[in-house]
Amino acid sequence: MGTLWVNGKIYTLNKEGEMSRAMYVEHGRILKMGEEGQLRRTYAGRIQDIVNLEGKSVYPAFTDSHIHLIGYGEALDRVDATETTDLNALLETMKQKASGDDWIVAEGFNDRLLGEMPTREMIDAVIPDRPVVLKRVCRHVAVVNSKGLERLGLIHHTVIEGGKLGRDAEGKLNGVLYDAALDLLHRELGGNKEKNVASIRRAVDALFSHGIVGAHTEDLFYHGDPLETIQAYEDVLSDVPFHAHLLVHEQIVDRVLQHDALYKRPRFDFGAMKLFVDGSFGGRTALLSEPYTDDPVQRGIEVHRPDHLEALVKKARSYGMNVAAHVIGDAAAEQFIGLLEKYPAKRGTRDRIIHASLLDDALLKRISALPVLIDAQPVFLSDDMELLFDRLGNERVDNAYRFKSMVATGALFLGGSDAPISDVDVRKGLYAAVTRQSFAGSSTLAPNERLSMYEALRSFTYSPRVATNTHGRDGLLIQSYNATFTVWEEDFFDLRGTDILNNRLVMTVVEGAPVYEADVITT
Repeated sequence: MGTLWVNGKIYTLNKEGEMSRAMYVEHGRILKMGEEGQLRRTYAGRIQDIVNLEGKSVYPAFTDSHIHLIGYGEALDRVDATETTDLNALLETMKQKASGDDWIVAEGFNDRLLGEMPTREMIDAVIPDRPVVLKRVCRHVAVVNSKGLERLGLIHHTVIEGGKLGRDAEGKLNGVLYDAALDLLHRELGGNKEKNVASIRRAVDALFSHGIVGAHTEDLFYHGDPLETIQAYEDVLSDVPFHAHLLVHEQIVDRVLQHDALYKRPRFDFGAMKLFVDGSFGGRTALLSEPYTDDPVQRGIEVHRPDHLEALVKKARSYGMNVAAHVIGDAAAEQFIGLLEKYPAKRGTRDRIIHASLLDDALLKRISALPVLIDAQPVFLSDDMELLFDRLGNERVDNAYRFKSMVATGALFLGGSDAPISDVDVRKGLYAAVTRQSFAGSSTLAPNERLSMYEALRSFTYSPRVATNTHGRDGLLIQSYNATFTVWEEDFFDLRGTDILNNRLVMTVVEGAPVYEADVITT
């Protein structure tokens, strides 16, 4: 016995414009798409329920191809600083939330909104007796107070390869940590299985409410013992219908391989070895070939010396693994692409270029000759529009987030959010990809690099499933595929501009069963 879904605009995303009005589902799988009358006749006697979609639009459910799932779950339970314009008000809120002697953490501050970069002295003035950390929106920069520096064991003469410690005019530590310096913080904040289970559950519940039923994530280095983190995923996903694809950070890859922990589970699996080549535009640590326009003495940070970076790629190859690299600046892209050319991926597999934020024509041409996927975050473009012009200048900025050109290389183009760094809301990613405008609509960057809505939707549905070899059953709405989809009030193909941001999710369905419902649809 099955369910007949009728009176909808059900987009397969198998071909542009391909759409049916009805769909018959049995045991969580699509048996046939077509017209209501035809399906009623074909499955007479087997139809148990009929769901009237009332003209609403249906698409394959989303997969976020770049997220920090546990970090996102943690952020949902911490002080949210993303819209903060008053540092003292933020610190007072944090002070009230404090309990015990644990770290007090705020997520996602933006120094552009605050008007300045916070320092340890500013935090000390309000919270002198507890370790405090403010994580910048990019998560490549954080600020701790004096108690935080003490907990981390950071002193005046500390030097951190691949990172930087901020200093005041007298050369004293000012509490600002950049890139690899944050590794100390990750180890200190840590995590355990119990906390990670709670964070994963919290994150997945929130993702269902955004139409997201799968994610590519990288959690194994940041939240305590990686083997316990894997166990936390097993505990949650044994009874929650969500698919996770975990990248494996280069600092823990040896440990998990020694314990033979990377075997495929029913609802999660493992991918490439993850490494960082550079930092972020926001912290001016993305590695550029030319200096920053708004800080001509800065060209960014190499997280690894070139010889060490090469050794890491060789190590991945020795394990038979692909490589996934965080690459923002063009000089970072040059380094990583060169290594992929020197040490090719195993036939039939793809390496992963994460972000690929600044690419000129020459770099794109080299990418076109490589078996890679590009793990992009369209939302970054709209979030950071003004910052991009400041950091890169009016000419170089046209090479930022070249989505259409990325697709044209033949690389598999994936859409993601990098939550909690940016909002997980897929509507924002779609808006950014097809408009290339700021969320206020006041600025536009390189309109020739816009994606079509079909291309944008595929980057959040089918392409992430291709990347994890689960596309034979998910990512499209066609016969024999899982009935895993979202129902929306309006048709994304009919919406323009900010109307995309206002479309309303009605339902998320996984294998025929609703996991999120905003409305009760008539049956």
